[in-house]
Amino acid sequence: MIHSLSISFLLVLVLTSKQVFSQEIDIGVQYGRFWAPYGHQDFGTGLRKTPQSNYNFFPSVTVSKYYSNKLSGELGVFITLYQQYFGTRKYKAAFASQWGAGHVILRAGYSFIRKQNFEIRAKAGIGLGIAPDMYEGEFREMFVYPYVDSISRGTIKRNFTPVFPTVSTGIDLSYKLAKRFKVSLAGNYTKGFVRITEYDIYYNDGSGSNDQRAKQWGTGDFYGIQLGIRYQLRDEKGHKAGKK
Repeated sequence: MIHSLSISFLLVLVLTSKQVFSQEIDIGVQYGRFWAPYGHQDFGTGLRKTPQSNYNFFPSVTVSKYYSNKLSGELGVFITLYQQYFGTRKYKAAFASQWGAGHVILRAGYSFIRKQNFEIRAKAGIGLGIAPDMYEGEFREMFVYPYVDSISRGTIKRNFTPVFPTVSTGIDLSYKLAKRFKVSLAGNYTKGFVRITEYDIYYNDGSGSNDQRAKQWGTGDFYGIQLGIRYQLRDEKGHKAGKK
């Protein structure tokens, strides 16, 4: 953790240092859809594989600074509103919970293609996830149609750590619409390494009396796609907006 914070601090210094030759700087606002994979282990026979799709919002704000025609750096803040849920063979949505997390990510970028109006850029770096909803509690769910078909109970834990390290990669395509505006399409993947949430599950799968057990956990992983608008604060020659 200390090592990741040190690297982040050095990257911030590089991105903000006035001693580095400054060319284009832009700020972007993006919005899209993300998926959050979870690990699971079924000690019984009826746990349904966890769906990964999340329909909640996935916004971000990024600042990019170019140091040459090919090399750049990016500081981004991403917000993910997770939906973690599980099901059984007879009841698809046995239990679900929702919680938000923020991600502060520093990435270096390399533009494979950079023309006057079009760019393809790959990015990779490190980040910190922040999950302030520290929680531990019990749950119980029952589905009846037309008889008791599935009952689940157990505990949910989100009190492992409020801050966790990640690595992040991505690729974006951008097209210049006007003098200082670009439209972008970006794909992102972020990998966590520390367990931040866990379900301990006991469930009945159709019998109403047969307890089976499973576990499901997450480390803050997500991948997603976003559309966005980027605005040049400085152009390719370093001129500020509104100045020549």
